[in-house]
Parts: sequence; structure tokens; C-alpha cells
Amino acid sequence: MLQHFKHLYSDAIRAEAFRRFGFTPVSLEILPDASHSYVYDCSRDGIPYILKITHTIHRQPHNILGELEFINFLADGGVTVPRAIPSVGGNLVETVPAEDGEFLVVAYEKAEGALVDWRNWTPRMFEQWGAIIGSMHALTKDYEPSVEGIRRRFWYEDADWNMDIEVYREYPAFREKARHIRDWLLTLPTDRDCFGLIHSDLHQWNFFYNEGNILPFDFDNTHYDWFISDFTTVIVNVVNCQQHHYGRGEYDHWTAGTPMKSEEFLDYFFTPFIEGYRQHNRLDPVWMHNLPAFLNRHWLTFLTDSLRDPEFGDLSPERQAAGFPWRTLSQSWNEVMNDYWSRFSFDKYA
Repeated sequence: MLQHFKHLYSDAIRAEAFRRFGFTPVSLEILPDASHSYVYDCSRDGIPYILKITHTIHRQPHNILGELEFINFLADGGVTVPRAIPSVGGNLVETVPAEDGEFLVVAYEKAEGALVDWRNWTPRMFEQWGAIIGSMHALTKDYEPSVEGIRRRFWYEDADWNMDIEVYREYPAFREKARHIRDWLLTLPTDRDCFGLIHSDLHQWNFFYNEGNILPFDFDNTHYDWFISDFTTVIVNVVNCQQHHYGRGEYDHWTAGTPMKSEEFLDYFFTPFIEGYRQHNRLDPVWMHNLPAFLNRHWLTFLTDSLRDPEFGDLSPERQAAGFPWRTLSQSWNEVMNDYWSRFSFDKYA
């Protein structure tokens, strides 16, 4: 995404962003893994902060305000999220004019800790992972945006559920698969006990672990969806990560040296995860029964992204499977069309 507005960015815009928040940069180097924003390590009065600069090509001020307000609502409720902080002028979002559009500047408390390497995953961490999601779901039941204009989007507003997009026109069988899932979703209840504003992307690369606490970040994909959808990103990421390393014979760490097939590992992970979740929130048992269908829905979004990317389709199968989720386009297609995740059952956790 950065390449879409890189030509508009300048040292002067960066300096103005720092000035608006009264920050001193620790370094002018962009922090790693910054794909949608310019992200910097900064300080003010000796306190560390993170500064993010993006462009209206990528985000709009009302979208960001909705995200930041929700983050601070969670922080006020006791969730360990890095709080969004106001600028010197008292604004959560500062706008800096560019030759075309505007750059949007926000700042956060700097999260202490680090990502957790897969070799160091433990059942205790899985339990805390579930607990942080459960606490967010319990709080979101009482959340309403301060003004309607900053309300975050609903799931059905994503392009994946527009049956007229190019990828569906090109692959009619795939469109029918997506239509079937969408129509099923539209029949489901949306009361406050099962549906609300969720993080939706709290996989292992979107939180830090510090002194036994999980600190979530990257709320870019926050939207209104079923609570059970927050489970799908986590499950898909941990199971596929485990399968990848298991296939390479690397199982000497997180499962105490015991090789596990995906079904075994899912139980090893999900048992403490759901116990942690239920410390703060409980779902009707029907959602455990529906979880495989939500996982299939999530898998469809991976395939949609792959089919949209012409460069991915041109890669060799070996290159396609080189990165997460370690699937060729052909494998992903077969798994989506045949409801791959239906082979897992969650009824015993209900």
C-alpha cells in the first residue's frame, strides 16, 4: 500500500507530523512490517510512543477515529491495549495536507514486550489469548460510537460479499460458493450476546507478550461481526503454522517434543484458549457447532485475496506455498470448494 502514496511523502510531512504531537524521533528509520503506514519509534518527555502516518488513499479520518475511540474504550475497561493519545492540539487524528489528498497522523503508547516465537508457545499463553478476546467481547456489548459518523463498517460491507466483483465474475463456481456463505450468514442472529465490534485479526503477529500479559495491537480490521469470527483468524493461523513446522519435523518446542497432527494440536491449543475466553464471556453452544462454517468462511477470504492478485497466480506452485498460509492456489481452491474446515468439530467445547 505504501507504494500508492510514496511519491506524495516527504521529509517536510514527516517533520510536521512529529511537530503536531511534540515528538522527538528515536530514529528516522521506518519500523519493520509497516505495509500500510509509515511507523516511527518516538518519545515525548522521556515517554516512548509510536507514530503512524498514512494517507487518505488508504484510510479516511472517520474510519481511524472509530478505531481509536474503540481502542481507548477497551483501555478504559481494563484491556491491555496501547492507548491512542492526542496531539499537542488535542486531536486523536491530525491531518497534514499533501499535493494530493492528506496524510493522517496518529500516535499510541508504545507496547512493551515482543512477538512470541512459535517455539515458545505454551498452554498458559493460549489461555491468556482466549481471555483477552473474551474481555474485549464482554466490553463491546456496551460500546456505542460517540457519533454515528465514526461507526466502523459491518461485515457485509466488505467487497468479498459483493457478488459483482471481478473475481466472482471470472470464477462463477467461486461466486456461488461465496453467495451460499453470505446467504447463510444473513440468517444468523445479531443480538448483543453474539454480535458486535470485534478486533477480527488477533493472530500471533498482532500482539506482544510481556510479563505474562498479552497486548493486542493493529485494530485496522475492526468491524461489526459475530464474536465467533474472532476465533477463526486465531485458529487458522495457529493450526497452519503448526502444520507447516510439523511437516518440517520441527516439533521439539511448543508441544514438549510430541509430534501432533492438526486435529491433536487443535485440541492442545483450543482447550486452554476457550477456558481463558470463558473467564470473561460465554457464547451459546450453537456457536461452537457453527465454528467450522465460520472457518470455511474465513478460508474463502484467503482464496479471494489470492485470486485478486495476478502476480500470485503467476508464481510457481513452490513459490505460492513458500509463505503463509503455505498453500498453492490449487490447494486453496480445492479446500474452499470442499469445505476443508468442516473436518474439525468443536461440539465437545460447547
